[in-house]
Amino acid sequence: MTCVGLGLRCVVFGQHHPPPPTTPTPATTATEQSITGDWIIHFQAGHQSVSGNLHLETDGERLTGTVETAHTGSGTIENGKWSQQKLSATCVFKKHESVILEGDLKSDGKLAGKYTTEGRTETWQAERKTVLNGASASMVSAVYAQYQRLIGTWDVTAPDGGASIAVQRFTWGPNHSYIWHAGSFIGSDGKEEPHFEGMLVWNGVHKNLDVLVTLDLQSGRAQEQGTFSVAPDGTIVREITGVFSEGVTPIGEAKVGAEGMSKHFRQTFKPDGADRFLTSVMRETNDGSWVATFPGSEKLIMKRRKAEG
Repeated sequence: MTCVGLGLRCVVFGQHHPPPPTTPTPATTATEQSITGDWIIHFQAGHQSVSGNLHLETDGERLTGTVETAHTGSGTIENGKWSQQKLSATCVFKKHESVILEGDLKSDGKLAGKYTTEGRTETWQAERKTVLNGASASMVSAVYAQYQRLIGTWDVTAPDGGASIAVQRFTWGPNHSYIWHAGSFIGSDGKEEPHFEGMLVWNGVHKNLDVLVTLDLQSGRAQEQGTFSVAPDGTIVREITGVFSEGVTPIGEAKVGAEGMSKHFRQTFKPDGADRFLTSVMRETNDGSWVATFPGSEKLIMKRRKAEG
């Protein structure tokens, strides 16, 4: 089975810091930096990224566990060793060639290194799974794991802060089988003005999320269709085409004529901490250049809204 499409993204992983012992030893140092637990792992290959679930167990220097991605299927961690903040192991799969992992725990909390499979060597990173909005990452299918950080309600502001100009929401469908996505602008009176809503669904052929949302919540005469994907640096990219019927007035455009109109848009979500994204919303012009969809949309901040109560 060819692994050209295997790509792993960066995964940040946390650690526990118990009170230091009176007399540190190599063994207690390893305990302080324990990697036992559940993680999201990202394999990077060229411009593609594949994420999945990783479970690790340590017993002294012995490292065991399981790993699963949509590309490789499920597998086990064998010949594993964890010593002096460095690991080595072989991921053995039933339906894919084995993957040899080497890496170490970085000072910024990331577990990262290189992997080798099918004669190629690429990079990987991993981050510890967390609980977001009541849903443990261990409950999330491997194919959606790399998008879980989007789940929540996000206030959109200018870089220097101030009042929210928009709100974006990402929520799970039943059994984490899809993501519901909705957005609203904030009027001058502080009230939400619904802008769009729709679904993000995993595409097992193209290895991304397919998007279909309605932009016209009054008459259903405008839609956006496209994809969500993950760039090598972990930035989530929303690449969409807006399709507008006669009489609709898209942002930054004149009223659409009888022939209808389509426009290409792009939004990026660059992680900037656990509860913050740097985001931009751009549209492609007729000459192929990119401009802000609305004034200031080339540089915005998204902050996770704290749960009420």
